[in-house]
This record gives sequence, structure tokens and C-alpha cells, in this order.
Amino acid sequence: MFNNPFDSFHDTVAEAKEEREQLNRLLTISTPRERILVAAIAFLLFILAAWLFFGNVTRTLSVDGVVVEPGKELLEGNRTVQVLVLVDGDAVPNINVGMLAAVKLDLANGDAETFDGEIAAISTIPLSEELSAIESALPVSLLRVDMVLDEFLDVASVAGKECRIVIELGRKSPISVLGLQRS
Repeated sequence: MFNNPFDSFHDTVAEAKEEREQLNRLLTISTPRERILVAAIAFLLFILAAWLFFGNVTRTLSVDGVVVEPGKELLEGNRTVQVLVLVDGDAVPNINVGMLAAVKLDLANGDAETFDGEIAAISTIPLSEELSAIESALPVSLLRVDMVLDEFLDVASVAGKECRIVIELGRKSPISVLGLQRS
């Protein structure tokens, strides 16, 4: 740009300005490495677009609860467990009977154990008068959730323990989760 000391400063600046204004030049891909890089980027964009439309994302709701008591014995030998959970009022309509769920318990030795199953019954428990005043400020609902567990759990030994329930609400495509597609 400023290589020739005998050119005037104005000529050099005008030359530089002309070089910047030439926007019609395209990016040239001249080496095999550049071609591989462009092909890899195009492939990754294709994979991302395919996943956005044809992939799926599992939506879950995680709530804290307390194991209350053992439920009834079913014919298949599976037992139900009853858990009291405090759920945000907006999330209550999303929880239905038959949804897959998991109970995560912290055991006495410090380990955590997860028991998979499905929701067998849901019932709303009315809050006491003192708590109903808080309910209007914090829209939450107290639910009793009966779960059928896939494996045996000695509920009597864990009654009264805090737990975490993870409920699978369903699967959606990523594009619908982002809100870019109308359902």
C-alpha cells in the first residue's frame, strides 16, 4: 500500500479505497484442503438440518417428593409406591397416567438408586387453610402420585424419605421445541 515513497499520499489512499470497494470478487477455493473443509462444513450443516426435522428430544419434568407409603399389590407381583410431590401449577396438566417415570432415592450409605416405572394414578391433595393462602401467591399443587415400579423396592424401609421423580413428558422434534414449527 505505502511501498512507493515517490507516490503522493492522496494517490495511495485513492488506490486503497478502490481496492476495498471491489466487492464482486468471490472466495476462491484453490487447494484440496480448502475443498475438504468446505465439504465437511456442508456435511455438518446437512446433518444438523436433518436432526432438527427428523430427530427427537425427550422432555422431562423433575420434581422433589417424599415417599409416603407402599401402595397396593398388583396381580403381576409389581408393587406401587405412593409419593407426595409439590408441582408447579402450570405443569400439572402435562402429567398423565401411564407416563414413564423414575424415582431416585438417596440411600443411607450415600449411594443413589433409581427405580423405573410408570404412573398408575394421580390425585390432588387439598392444602390446609394456612397453605392455601400461599397457593395463590405461589401457584403449586400437592399431588399424590402412585407409581408401578419395574423392580422390587422395600417401600416400608424408605417410607418418609425424600426422593426425586423424573417424569418423561414425551418426545418432540427439535424444530418444534424451538418453536419454529406449528404443531
